[in-house]
Amino acid sequence: MKNMIFKTLGMLVELDRIKKAQSIILKILKEKGRDKLYDLSGLSGGFLIKREDKDLLNTYICSAYFSEKVKELGLKHLGGEECVGFNRTSSAILSTILTLKPKKVVHYLPELPGHPSILRSCKLVNAEYFESNNINEILKRIDKDTLTIITGATMDLKVIDLNNFKIVIKKAKEENSIIFVDDASGARVRLLYNQPRALDLGADLVVTSTDKLMDGPRGGLLSGKKELVEKIYETGLKYGLEAQPPILAGMYRALENFSLERLKKAFERAKNIDLSKLDELNIKYEKTPTGFVIKKIVDNDEENLKKLVNTALYLLEYYGIITITALGAPGASKSLRIDLTSKDAERLDDEYIVNAVYESIIKVR
Repeated sequence: MKNMIFKTLGMLVELDRIKKAQSIILKILKEKGRDKLYDLSGLSGGFLIKREDKDLLNTYICSAYFSEKVKELGLKHLGGEECVGFNRTSSAILSTILTLKPKKVVHYLPELPGHPSILRSCKLVNAEYFESNNINEILKRIDKDTLTIITGATMDLKVIDLNNFKIVIKKAKEENSIIFVDDASGARVRLLYNQPRALDLGADLVVTSTDKLMDGPRGGLLSGKKELVEKIYETGLKYGLEAQPPILAGMYRALENFSLERLKKAFERAKNIDLSKLDELNIKYEKTPTGFVIKKIVDNDEENLKKLVNTALYLLEYYGIITITALGAPGASKSLRIDLTSKDAERLDDEYIVNAVYESIIKVR
């Protein structure tokens, strides 16, 4: 059931959902142009390479040059002793678990569920996996055979409590458990709450995504203790999980252009956006640090999943608004999240966005 979404007529697997959304995007591009598409997914990313970078896009030259550039700015962004690029955050997670081969993985996060890449990676090494947002359940499971994973901010941008973050790290250190922080968006969104970097809190490893809340290509940036990072990167190279040369170039320019001020601007906009119109719909929604998220349109879980996905597809087709719900990878959160950090969001006013969501829910429901 969790691996399926439902269309008004018949069943539709995740891949078909993505293909449907992509076909809508292509139709809008052909008929109306790029200006009529608005990526509010929070993963809008980008590829900000400069003209002089293009001459370096040779497999070995580019890799040598931009690996060092990414390391330099990545260490400033995340801290640590060594920093390397992977082709996705999920790739860095997979490479980490394949390298460490833990007997057990204990995963603490602010809100369930965890990112599916963690559980899938654990299955490949037959690691026992447990995830929870109950800190007491987590603490009693951490021991020397455990890889402790902490999520800094969930897929729907619920941010970890800093005190709980510190408690889990303290327990893991007492038990000599390696601490790996999945800070895909958290490495930036936690800055809005003045939280320290994960490695500064005592984590051994941290990974972030270079397209979440910043203008980079879809890629993963892994930083931490030199010995661990190098072993994990070697595994990544063996399985083709490392960031390819052009991606490294895009990562470097994204780190170079990252603006906390722009993130703060979206943070303030999210706090002030008027969502009162949505109250008329009797739905479950809440604000996030950089926008808002709709979690429930109807009470029945199966029907709700269908309504959320169809609302996202309607929102895309008739208003040009791109969300993770429509285009996210299989297993991604099906909550309907609107994120205001992208350049596209700056081209829309709050009224357009809220009205689009309101009308889309009405049409689908």
